[in-house]
Amino acid sequence: STQSTGETPPEPHLTAQLSITQLESEAERRQSAGLQLRATLLIQRWFRRWRAELEVRRRCTWTIFQTMEYANENEQLKLYNFFNEIISGLPDAFNAMQSEKSESSDEGEYFSKLANPAYVAIEPEYEGPGLSLPIDLQQIKDLIEAFKKHKVLHAKHLLTLLGEARRKFKKVANVQHSGTNIAGKVTVVGDLHGSLDDILMIFFKNGLPSQDNPYIINGDFVDRGPASVEVSIVLFSLFLLYPNSFYINRGNHEDTIMNKRYGFTTELVTKYGVLANRISKGFEGVFRVLPLITVVDKAVLVCHGGISDITDLEYINQIPRDQYASILRPPSKILEDGREEVDLIEWRQMLDLLWSDPKAAMGCEPNTFRGGGTYFGPDISAAILDKHGFKFLIRSHECKPDGYDVVHDGKVITVFSASNYYEQGSNLGAYIRLPSNHKPQFIQFSATENSPSNKEPLYSRVSKVESSALRDLRTRIIRQPRTSPRRFRK
Repeated sequence: STQSTGETPPEPHLTAQLSITQLESEAERRQSAGLQLRATLLIQRWFRRWRAELEVRRRCTWTIFQTMEYANENEQLKLYNFFNEIISGLPDAFNAMQSEKSESSDEGEYFSKLANPAYVAIEPEYEGPGLSLPIDLQQIKDLIEAFKKHKVLHAKHLLTLLGEARRKFKKVANVQHSGTNIAGKVTVVGDLHGSLDDILMIFFKNGLPSQDNPYIINGDFVDRGPASVEVSIVLFSLFLLYPNSFYINRGNHEDTIMNKRYGFTTELVTKYGVLANRISKGFEGVFRVLPLITVVDKAVLVCHGGISDITDLEYINQIPRDQYASILRPPSKILEDGREEVDLIEWRQMLDLLWSDPKAAMGCEPNTFRGGGTYFGPDISAAILDKHGFKFLIRSHECKPDGYDVVHDGKVITVFSASNYYEQGSNLGAYIRLPSNHKPQFIQFSATENSPSNKEPLYSRVSKVESSALRDLRTRIIRQPRTSPRRFRK
């Protein structure tokens, strides 16, 4: 028998209605969830497309800036060649005078006379930073603080520094050697182009150079930016303080002809007035004797531009680099019959080292885009690196949107350390921390990452950079209506 509980069981039709209500509620919940998911996916797809469009605009803007930069370099080379041909046709007396001047400068007499600090006096009212030899770390810190306040080092102090730097650099080989055995790492810095903010940002993030924190500065620390003098002073001072752990390679802008075109000479005139010529010759004396290559642990090749199918480090190490006031103007010998003779193989080794760029296609060809150096492909990289027993090449010379780039199956790395190079927001800067296992670590930064402009929305920042690029392009096309469209179609 069944025991009665006193509870009335629910009617069958009520149970059916309750089940239908639950099913409808569950269906509505699932439909709502489906709509939310579709909406979320739609928003994500829209946002990704929007970000992709912004990135395309940013990279196109960067390409416009870079194309105009390379076009200017190409035109500078053509202009120089044009005037060089005119000078070559001048009377022998003029050429003899130029030859005598060049010969004197090779021996150092020219620089010691014109760039001698003994001929410059410090005015009683001078209140800027001081400098005395030997350089110590506190002096460098004091210089940096003074430069942050936009103070200018006196010409006498600067000439003293340049003379000592020239004497020390002359003792360094064309191919210098660095190692990670003591510090366990070395930091490679790319183009700075007169940006004091960028080098100070790197020192802030990575620490000041020392015997336990070695650095390689890979050329192009002058021109374009507003503080090439101050950047050079800091770098040369650090080299004098740490000659065995602070290395500087020459770039294509440590060059008298490039300096006249891209701002360094103008900066000297602005800051030093009538003494600018003396100081310019002092800098030229240092630039002539800067090393060309740094090799890390006999495994990593570091040079400013790149390589070519004829690159030979043994040959390069024997080149009289102090004869090259400009890489664009090779030294020449006057033959008995009065003709000039240029060692084209030597010149090309120098030119390729400082002016070349990598390309995706195989082979090696003239770099017609820049007007100097070569385009070298992955087969050339592999052949030259294998020939010398290197793992990979670290080079600079090219602005990259992310501050660095890796090509040729990891055998060629580009590092560029001048952030916001073309315009505020145009690119990040980067430097490489190379540990003893030779697996490079890339550190990106922007020298203005705490500025109010960096807090603007991404769309606003990209639009500003894009407007600047289009404005510059429009100006160029108006000035050169025939050549500009053809160059950009390439």
